[in-house]
Amino acid sequence: MRSVYLNLAFILGVISSSCDSSDTLCINGVCKNYADGTSIELYYLQNDSVITVANDTLVHGGFNFTIDANPDMAYYVSINDPHNPSRGMFFAEKGTVNIAFDSTYHVSGTPMNDLYNTYLAETRKIEKLGEVEYHRSIEGKDNPDTSVFDSLLQVFTDYKVRFQLDNIHNIVGKTTFINEIGSVYDPNFFETYPTLPEEVKANKKVQWYYELRLDMDRKQKELAAKIGTKIKDMEFPDASGVKRKLSSFIPKDGYLYIDLWSSGCAPCIAEFPELEKTYSQYKDKGLNVLLISIDRNMEDFQSAMKKHQIKFTSLIDTTEGEKVKENFPFSGIPHGILINSNGEILANQLHNTLLKKKLKELK
Repeated sequence: MRSVYLNLAFILGVISSSCDSSDTLCINGVCKNYADGTSIELYYLQNDSVITVANDTLVHGGFNFTIDANPDMAYYVSINDPHNPSRGMFFAEKGTVNIAFDSTYHVSGTPMNDLYNTYLAETRKIEKLGEVEYHRSIEGKDNPDTSVFDSLLQVFTDYKVRFQLDNIHNIVGKTTFINEIGSVYDPNFFETYPTLPEEVKANKKVQWYYELRLDMDRKQKELAAKIGTKIKDMEFPDASGVKRKLSSFIPKDGYLYIDLWSSGCAPCIAEFPELEKTYSQYKDKGLNVLLISIDRNMEDFQSAMKKHQIKFTSLIDTTEGEKVKENFPFSGIPHGILINSNGEILANQLHNTLLKKKLKELK
């Protein structure tokens, strides 16, 4: 028995000394809602490829890894459960990192991992407040008050941008900036871009987003220039193949809302029930609604109209929107345009909530 205790003490001593050494990191993990035997993978990303470092399985709800410390890299732990996969990121500073997968992901134990956990906790808190406010004030409401939700969205954006830029010279700031670039819209992106570290600017995702923002800004200027201009009358076929002019849908005393969509755009189709409510509320005040699909294939368009029981009249631009862009230089869908009785563009880049806001301003 004494030899067993001595052996156990020796093993624990080896583990402890290895975790305390200058180049070693111990990862202690807990997974509350997963069965023992579930596969756990430790890996990092290199040029968009997954490089597996080690594998383990859950035993009594826990797992452990010991690796060489590498404070300039982000690593990931993945729970390979086919029914409920999950993963979490951590930073390989020396010492001990504690990871917990329960209702959310938590990481702690070293300065950079504590910093990252603070970021996760704060963004989740704001997201939760936003979800509660959306269900309270917006979801299903004919006249939603979006002021609090919009304020929370701005707080969320400001926090993310500020955290990432304040920490852009450490591994947490660099990694979250790169991983989450484009997840929120920073209006000052072009002002802050020159201050980024060169290795961040050289990242492929950052380069892609930089080019995307240049294109977005160009298109935004094109859209802004269209406000107040009269649309060019165009002709497109409807679901029956009959060609119809845009001008035929513009009310003599009211507004035409044109909604661009496609059969493969789930967010577009998801907005139609709410758009029906908006139409019912404002049709007696002169609102008309016209959909324009940018499907190339007439069959896909007709099938979607039938499958989703779309009640609005829809035309189709089989040039995948290239013809529509002569009037509305949109960059993505859904994209709404509001036109007055003179055929002049009053607003664009609308969706259902913004449409309601605009209609309130006009009526």
